[in-house]
Amino acid sequence: MALSVDSAFEYLSNAVSVGRLANAYLISGPAGSGKAQLASRLVSLVNNMPLAGSLDAMVSDNVRLLRPESKSRRILVDQVRELESMLYQKVAAGNTKIGIITDADRLQEAAQNAFLKTLEEPPEGCLLLLITAFPEQLLDTVRSRCIMVTLLDSDKMRFGGESGERIRSMLAGIGNGSGVSEALGLARSFSGALKEIKKQAEDEGDAERKREAEIYSKTTDGSWLKGREGYFKALSQSRYLARRAELLEILVAWFGDSLRQQSGYSRLDLPEDAAATQLLAKSISTAELNRRMSAVENLRDDLATNVQESLAIEVAFIAAFTAFD
Repeated sequence: MALSVDSAFEYLSNAVSVGRLANAYLISGPAGSGKAQLASRLVSLVNNMPLAGSLDAMVSDNVRLLRPESKSRRILVDQVRELESMLYQKVAAGNTKIGIITDADRLQEAAQNAFLKTLEEPPEGCLLLLITAFPEQLLDTVRSRCIMVTLLDSDKMRFGGESGERIRSMLAGIGNGSGVSEALGLARSFSGALKEIKKQAEDEGDAERKREAEIYSKTTDGSWLKGREGYFKALSQSRYLARRAELLEILVAWFGDSLRQQSGYSRLDLPEDAAATQLLAKSISTAELNRRMSAVENLRDDLATNVQESLAIEVAFIAAFTAFD
């Protein structure tokens, strides 16, 4: 589940305190979610150094930062090799060698493959932090070697911007659930919101592609620009998947908050919807809430596969929002 920066830092701090910090983390989340802030706080904690206002200011003999620097705005194999060289150098007692790769989705495929051995068998006393808004752009072999830390958008949140607000309003309207037709109506509304954010992501990608074409059309050949069409198509898809994940988190948070209220917890993921989730908490049993939450969690997992999206949503919404006797 996606976390706030503070919750994610608490999770990582606990890992440090019990000596169970992993060697590699993939920190992801939308722009403005605090990915760089979390990385800076972790570096400060691990190496007992002052917290600076930017990742660049955290660079030292023991901390190396990689970002896209080539004309193609990619992170190249040579940059990865240079980082690995630093990681294998001896470190002073009590310190950790830390490699940070920001905009990790810009790693060349060759650079990702070159980094696999280090991710799988890191040198003793090192920590690797990969930061990206688009984790789907990374190879599966890279993602599988990292612990995922996904952050929420701290400004929009809370989740999903305007589409998220509409979803929360619909959830409040359905209350503790009704018949199958009402659940299917909610599923159609959810699918409609997904269509909107998909078009938005595609429009953003097209606009960025056109701006890039205007800038580089006179300095590069046509084949390079044509090759970039595939990049922007993949970028649009990654943005869509990230925003879809935000809307799915609303569903999980909705039932999660109701369960917390049943147990007397005051911290909620959707505090602005506390009245609606409290009503749900009072109207159905804990077992029923857990069953419904499992339905939306299963939907989140299913959508990470090649399942047919709209059908999976309909099936999950019938399970999650139909009131059974």
